[in-house]
Amino acid sequence: MCKMWEKIRYGVRWKPTERLALANRALNLKDVKSIDFSFDPFHTGNRSIREFLFNISAPQVKLTNPQLKVQTIVRNDRQAPFFVASLADGKKLKFKTAGMSAMDLTMRFNRLLGNAELGKAGTRIKAKI
Repeated sequence: MCKMWEKIRYGVRWKPTERLALANRALNLKDVKSIDFSFDPFHTGNRSIREFLFNISAPQVKLTNPQLKVQTIVRNDRQAPFFVASLADGKKLKFKTAGMSAMDLTMRFNRLLGNAELGKAGTRIKAKI
C-alpha cells in the first residue's frame, strides 16, 4: 500500500507501526484463560496472526497473566488463519484474521476484553522479570 493511503486510512497523525506499539501497551490478558492459534504457514493472510502471537509472547504482556495457556496449531489445509480466546467467564472469542492488520487485530481484541484500545504514549518503566 502506498504511503499516501496509509496516512488517509489511519489518520495523518499516526503511523501504523506507532499505533500497533500503543495497542500492544494496552494488552492486558488478566481475563483470558487460554488462546488457541491455528494457521497455515502457506496462506497469504497469516502475517497479522503471527505478529499478534509474537506480541502476546512479550515479557510485559506475559506478566499480566502468567497462567495463560497458549497453544499453536500449524495446519496444511490452505484455510484462513484464526484464533480462539477462552475468557475467565466462560465466553469464547473467535477471530478470523485473514485480511486484518496486526494493529486492527490488537485494537479489536483490547476492545472486546474491556481494555483501552491504545496504551499511553511516552516512556515506560521496565518491569522486573
